[in-house]
Amino acid sequence: MKKQLITLILLAFSVSAFAQEWSFGAKLGMGSYNMLELKNFQRYRVRQNVLPLKTTESYPVSPIYSAELALKNILYLDKMGVFYTFNSTGSRSTVSDYSGRIDLDAIVNGNQLGLSFLKNFYQQNNFSTGAYLEASYLFSSLKGKDYIAITSPIKITEEETYLFHSKGAGTELGIAATYRLSSLNFQLNLGYLHDFPGKLYPEGTKDQWLAVENSEVRTAWSGFRMGLQVAYIIEPKKKLYEDQYAGN
Repeated sequence: MKKQLITLILLAFSVSAFAQEWSFGAKLGMGSYNMLELKNFQRYRVRQNVLPLKTTESYPVSPIYSAELALKNILYLDKMGVFYTFNSTGSRSTVSDYSGRIDLDAIVNGNQLGLSFLKNFYQQNNFSTGAYLEASYLFSSLKGKDYIAITSPIKITEEETYLFHSKGAGTELGIAATYRLSSLNFQLNLGYLHDFPGKLYPEGTKDQWLAVENSEVRTAWSGFRMGLQVAYIIEPKKKLYEDQYAGN
């Protein structure tokens, strides 16, 4: 029954697509991230070191890259589509002097794949404003690297890396302002992402997971999102023919 329902939805989507406008857009934005447990994990790593390491980066605001393929004016929505988003941030604690250097790095990447929905509540000429919702599957990876370089009295270099993966979900709700210029849409959005992260498992196993002092460590992509999307509008052939005949 579930498979039949999915098949019917996909069939209805594909049939309606012939009479609808498509859009393909790319978005560049900025995101803030909670990452509270990962910040605590970095502090724990620093405490385990006898040297006075200083944290210079702690999961700061960073760029977000996104691509979307969508149908316009479908059902009661102004836009519905599928999207992919890449997020990345990290942390660094370091200390250095004449005798060497120590770096404790952590880089976390997030890949989102999901559905996007837009409903406009105000429209005048080519300008519109509305609300959007994104629901996504979220796959995260955490890469840690411990680097030690001793230059005196003898040169010694050691590097240790570790990798963790997690699976989760996320929902983003916000407002969007759109301006259409010929076959291009310019959309500015401001929203908040709330994620539901899973455990961070070491690469290749699920028998263990990342924890500090009996407390699980998870990613936390939750935070504010702001971005600008530029989308190219692909009109149906029927409408193109009508516009050509109207011009004649």
